[in-house]
Amino acid sequence: MRAIVNGGFCRQVLLRRRRCRLIGFSVAAALCLVLSGCGLPRSGPMLGEMQDADQQGAVDLVDATPALARASQVSRKAGFPAEFLSARPVDYDRLKPGDSVHIVIWEHDGLEVFPAGQNGMTDFGDQMLGYSGRISLPYLGSFRAAGLTPAQLRDAIMKRLDKLVLGSDASVQRSNPGGQMVVAQGDVGKPGAYPISGSMQRLSGLLGLIAPNQTAPQQLVVTLRRGGRSGSVRLSEIYRDGRQDIALRPGDLVIVHDMLNRVTVLGAAGLQGTVPLTRPDFSVLDALGKAHGLNDLLANPQAVFLLKGSGDMVGGKRPVIYRFDFTKPQQIALAGHFMVHDGDALYVSDAPFTQVRKLLSVFSGTLGTAQSAATLSQ
Repeated sequence: MRAIVNGGFCRQVLLRRRRCRLIGFSVAAALCLVLSGCGLPRSGPMLGEMQDADQQGAVDLVDATPALARASQVSRKAGFPAEFLSARPVDYDRLKPGDSVHIVIWEHDGLEVFPAGQNGMTDFGDQMLGYSGRISLPYLGSFRAAGLTPAQLRDAIMKRLDKLVLGSDASVQRSNPGGQMVVAQGDVGKPGAYPISGSMQRLSGLLGLIAPNQTAPQQLVVTLRRGGRSGSVRLSEIYRDGRQDIALRPGDLVIVHDMLNRVTVLGAAGLQGTVPLTRPDFSVLDALGKAHGLNDLLANPQAVFLLKGSGDMVGGKRPVIYRFDFTKPQQIALAGHFMVHDGDALYVSDAPFTQVRKLLSVFSGTLGTAQSAATLSQ
């Protein structure tokens, strides 16, 4: 009987020892993870690694300041080129190459130089100004018409006509303003070619005719191409700033298109992905707000980084990374004035305790496995 009891006691001791070995193995494994820096999953570098990279000269880590915030507001401000802004409205009354004029001559008591029709009228029809800006009429020769108004061209014709015909008269009217056309394309209700006129000398007049999509004017951009140069401005900026309502020129191409500017948010933010820039004054705080802010369970508020898509570099070699410390109220306020632009990226680093929690999670899982194995072995 005593042998049986002693045998059962020995088996219990062996089982306990086995459980202790399993638990000890788990503890040892966890310690190995800590000591070896086993590389627990994370979205990117920690604050310390960013600072190390700065000390080693791989990057230039710069703390955000009010001066940098002011610079961000003007460094990439959109607008038309200076020559577009300074251009004066064209004199649309004056003829230009490509325009057509309708010319009629009346001959009374003359030499019947021209084959007159009813009432002595000779209709020369539409005469288009070529690239040289000139027109030609039988017996009257060539006329420099570009730069003249229709009335001035009539006077020039009458001077020559009076030498050939007595009691004559002439009529000159613009029939097709082909040389003063601008073309509109893109996200508009009425694309096409439009003549510059008294009511359409500036960009706002054209926009009123072509009916841009007004669903989201903040996201629409107006691009104007002229003589090999171009400029782009948000539609809302043209409405807000009268200086951007530039004078049109013959041959202008106006394209209204959707703004595709984006900023990327990565790391320990509420959401990761791209955020559309819906305003020209879109800030770091706006981008983080669109991404649902920082992740309370993961983020290190001292390590919010801005990487400029414009490729800000030190000496052309080291990328500049701007750092915000959201544990300081003034830095949060500063983030509301620090502008982001197309191609920029925001990265929020994990907090140090996040890695500890991940390690403890692994450790707890290992202990749970060891305890389950010990229970099954009883």
